[in-house]
Amino acid sequence: MTHADFEARIRRIDPQFAKHGGSEAATSRASTRPLVSGLFGFAWAGVIIAVARNQDSLKSSLLQGSLPSEYHVYVLGAVAALLAVSGVLVMMHLLRAIGGRGTARGNSAGVLTGIAAAVTLSMIPAQTYEAGLGLLNENSRAMLVSASNSVRATSGLEIPGATLVSALAN
Repeated sequence: MTHADFEARIRRIDPQFAKHGGSEAATSRASTRPLVSGLFGFAWAGVIIAVARNQDSLKSSLLQGSLPSEYHVYVLGAVAALLAVSGVLVMMHLLRAIGGRGTARGNSAGVLTGIAAAVTLSMIPAQTYEAGLGLLNENSRAMLVSASNSVRATSGLEIPGATLVSALAN
């Protein structure tokens, strides 16, 4: 097998590689999912903000639950670790967006955009939402109340009455 035979085989199997080589094809990929990255960043930041703001209700929920009190420290430690790791990951995405290349930059920019949107929405005071709902006409307001009541009525779940059990009946 000669070098010409080898090149002909490469052209037949992968014409893109034969024409451009391996380096150009690998670096030309762009971010294909900026919307998904943004939605992921929004959801992630929303969960983290909700957990960070509601630590008192988390503590009171643990006190009311059936988990022994010696394990409460582990649960709260896991929540603290979640918050710390999330802070580190936000910094990592910030550094990737500033100094990254290609796909890494685009995906991190999408995640940071979603995080910024969630933080912005969490900073809006409740009075602003109430004032916005006050601007709705009677039909729109009735529709929102009806939708909210129908979701609550059809769920049929009584979360406060739920009891956690194990297969060992402990």
